[in-house]
This record gives sequence, C-alpha cells and structure tokens, in this order.
Amino acid sequence: MATNARLKELEMPKKVCLKDKIKLKQKTIIGLNSGTSADGVDTAIIRISGSGFKSRVKFISGRLYKFDKRLRSKIKKYAEPDYRDAEEWLKLDIELAEFFSKAALKAIKSAGLKTDDIDLIGSHGQTIRHMPDTKWGTITCQLAEPARIAVRTGIITVGDFRVADTAAGGQGAPLTPIVNAILFGQKHKNIGMLNIGGIANITHIAPDKHDYKIFGCDTGPGNMLVDYLTKKLYEKDYDLNGRLALKGKVDYSIIKNMLNRKFFSIKGPKSTGRETFGKAFAKDFLSVCRKKRLNKYDIIAAASQFTIEAVKYCLQINKLNFDEIIISGGGAKNNYFQDALSQAFKQIKITASIDYGFDMDYLEAISFAVLANEALCSNRYRLKNITGAQKAVVLGKICQS
Repeated sequence: MATNARLKELEMPKKVCLKDKIKLKQKTIIGLNSGTSADGVDTAIIRISGSGFKSRVKFISGRLYKFDKRLRSKIKKYAEPDYRDAEEWLKLDIELAEFFSKAALKAIKSAGLKTDDIDLIGSHGQTIRHMPDTKWGTITCQLAEPARIAVRTGIITVGDFRVADTAAGGQGAPLTPIVNAILFGQKHKNIGMLNIGGIANITHIAPDKHDYKIFGCDTGPGNMLVDYLTKKLYEKDYDLNGRLALKGKVDYSIIKNMLNRKFFSIKGPKSTGRETFGKAFAKDFLSVCRKKRLNKYDIIAAASQFTIEAVKYCLQINKLNFDEIIISGGGAKNNYFQDALSQAFKQIKITASIDYGFDMDYLEAISFAVLANEALCSNRYRLKNITGAQKAVVLGKICQS
C-alpha cells in the first residue's frame, strides 16, 4: 500500500476552484480503470475541448500499472459471489484508492507533465459486485474511493459513475456506449463498437437527425472464461495472442449447449459480470468439455469461440446491423478472436480503435476521462437503450481535494 510519505515526494498541484475548471475551453484529463480481469490500473491522458457530441478528444498517452500477484489474487477472491466479508472490502477500498492515486501521479510524470497540468481525474475504480437483477434493483459496487484519490493527488476527481444511473432504474453498465458515440459516431454509417475485456460489450451507433441513436449491452464473457481455463489447464494468466486456441478444434455442440443459459436469451439493455460468468460458470464449461473428452487445446478453442458466438447471438436477437465494427480491449489483440470475427462478419468492415487514434488497450480509461468531462459540464444522459434507465442523470460524483 502506498503511504502518505511516498506520495509526498510527488509534486502536488495548486488549489483551483471547480468553477474555474468548468470554464476552461480545453482540459487535460487522466482516466483510470481496472477491468474484471484485474490486471492493474490502466491510465490514459487526453486533451478535450467542448463536451457532448461536439467534443474534440486527443489521446496523449497511456500506461498500465500492474497489480502484484498478492493484490490481484485478493481482488479476484473478494469479487467472487460467495465472498461476504464487508470489512475486508472496506480495507481493500482504501488500498486500491492508494494504488489508483499513485498510478495517476506516476502516469502524469511519465508523460512529462506536472500535476498542475492536469485539470481532472475520471476514475471508474474496481468492480467488486455487479448484480442487475435483485429485488432492490441493481446492486453494483466499485472500490477505490474517488474522494481519497482527490485528496491524495490534489486533483479534482470524478468517480462512482454508475450510481446515479442505477437510482434512475438503470443497470449502471455498460456506460462506455455514450463515449463510443462521441469518439466514433459517423453521420452516414451504422457503427458497431465491440469491446472485448473480461466481459464483452457491444455498442450500436446509428445516425439520427439530431445526433445519434445509441444502443448498448454486454454480450457475455470476453476474456474471462478463456483466462480462467488457461490458468487452470496451462498455469498461464491468459492465452497470448490466441496461440493455444489456434491449435485447437471447436466443438460447436458445447457452445450451443452453453448458449441456452438465461442471460443469452434476454434482449438488451443488459449487463453482467463475474457473478454470472466467473469461476462457477467456467467450472461448468470445463466439466462439459471433459465429458466430451476434449484435449486442452480444443477446450481453449471452444471457450474462445464461445465469446464470438455470444456476440453473434446478441446481434441476432437485438436485430443489430453494422456497416463497420470497431474492436477494442485486450481481446482485440487475440489472433483467434480476430480470425473468428472476420469469419462471423464477412460482409462487414472490421477495424480497430487505434485506426481512429485511440489505443485499444486504453479505450476504457479514455472513456472515463471523457465521462469526467461530461459530469463537470453537467451533461445529463437518459440511457434507456443502454442500461434501461428511466431518467436523465449526470453520471459521476465530483470530489474535490
């Protein structure tokens, strides 16, 4: 855990009033995110002018600050549905806030900037629970308290992006479709934005007479299932470039079997997480594969193809059509996924977010930097076709140091 003394050695910015930040024509913002894979904190620095669909965004730099094995294991353990120790969650919240703060300060220094150069931090935090279907509505919890980050860095921090949306009847996720429309929307094309992280999600951006019609939802596991099985079978954290999957043969009967689960038959908006596609689901998947006597390569191939088939199924039941699909996230570097997507969508142009100037590794961190700007500008969004929310709200809490 970073200590106050260790953070003191990094230069702290001068105090600036919130109203002064709001008036700026251009802002330099750092976005922070740790996904369901819990690899570490992705940091992205952007420069942005304007807001909403008139935003102009330039990606400056991105870096990943990895969790050590102990912290990563703790996050994954605490995120499992059967973990119930709230006091340990609170301790982890403090530990992660310190880690996120230090990552932000290091990223600023690495980019050759000073803390005074940064106007805002947008931090998604680390999801530890996401339960969309409870009698209380959606329960979702992200650790790494933004108020602590603001105090530790001295920089205004926006966080807890999901809470207002859930209060408005939404599922709080995915939120990135709004940013995808800001960054990638085109007036004469139907754009699909596919992010393959631990969980995969799709955005549909259609031209509209005013701005865009936006639809978004999670499609199912992205890297999460493959990562679990790769660790179990090969003692590796992930299938590097899809090499293991490319050596296997896919048994489609297994995929058809697993697609019968309730989640896949539900039309969007919908969201999911480790509670649905974590360890228990992976064990079920592995059990089915072993009953079929699949070898290890074939199991990884089946799990990888399952991610793509879940995307296809989601597009079919929601009747989504695209002129172009832009891919991002860690899975976008997986050669098996790339090949499978090309086969699944032969008539559709497939590109990557980097083709538009946004590094695919850091797009989610970029997204929360953009959403921080949206919160500061008091822009409200009613995400009925993305999260199911019934009311327009400002996404994110603004915390001053």
